[in-house]
Amino acid sequence: MSTTPTIFKRPRASYTVVGGSHRAGPDDLSVLLLARGGRFYREEQLRELSALPNVQILSVEGPSPAYDLEELARRHPAIRFLLLRSPASPGEKINLGIEEALSERILVLWSDMRDEGDSLGSQQRELLCQVPRLKSPKGELLPSILVPAMIKGSLKVLPWKPAQEGMRSLYPFDYCGLYSRQRFQQLGGYDPWMTNPYWQKMDFGFRAGLWGETIAWHPRLQLAYTGEPAGEDSTPDASYKLFFLKNLAVRFTGDSGLLPLSRLPRYALRSGSALLDCLKEFREVRAWVHENRFRFQGDLPSLLGRWEMPE
Repeated sequence: MSTTPTIFKRPRASYTVVGGSHRAGPDDLSVLLLARGGRFYREEQLRELSALPNVQILSVEGPSPAYDLEELARRHPAIRFLLLRSPASPGEKINLGIEEALSERILVLWSDMRDEGDSLGSQQRELLCQVPRLKSPKGELLPSILVPAMIKGSLKVLPWKPAQEGMRSLYPFDYCGLYSRQRFQQLGGYDPWMTNPYWQKMDFGFRAGLWGETIAWHPRLQLAYTGEPAGEDSTPDASYKLFFLKNLAVRFTGDSGLLPLSRLPRYALRSGSALLDCLKEFREVRAWVHENRFRFQGDLPSLLGRWEMPE
């Protein structure tokens, strides 16, 4: 169950379920498919996934689903389609899918990807998320390992190509990976208030690291894009402000996390919010940090200090 305080909970996106007669057991794998792009590879992908033994298949659609969704559900009765009624961020879709999943391990991928690895054989269940090797449509290895570093006083996230098993990544590239259901829910999942996917992933990754969780590469996981990967917008916006307060502004006191009042003046000057809004934002995040204070095992300097730069 999520430990995220009430102030950060918002009404869950509503959806209807189509199909999905197959029920997986607790020791099986769930595959969570996020719909994106065209239909060129869709039928083949669904057919391949449906053929997997003892695997639950979930596909998050909408709010403008494929026109042939009912036909797809008829041809693939084992697949459980979650049809959203309103727009939702990728992180919200993953939160919903993992709530619906019956298995402890959930493989998240997009509908414009092929699974070229051995997801069933990855057994490191003590990790929050195992991330895959990712290839471009041309078969080129992508730099999908994200490493945080402080460069000339600015926080940067450097992309590296996976080199050795267990190589840590700040967050799952493009949200893809093999998640632990229990650890994901204990972490609180992806923040639904963040509408910018870049800052939503940054928040997830930093929160995971600051709370002692691990996201690492596993060589048996291999995914390939059938289309060009989507671009990202790292412009500081409302999602960034929330990310900053929840992660970068937190100070570790030795046994707990704290959002000091001394951070307020700087935040007020740079947030771009009206004064009353700024105070409300700061107060709510400070309450969230206090409620989760004993989950923190470090702060930004200690996190960066523990991270080894790949060679």
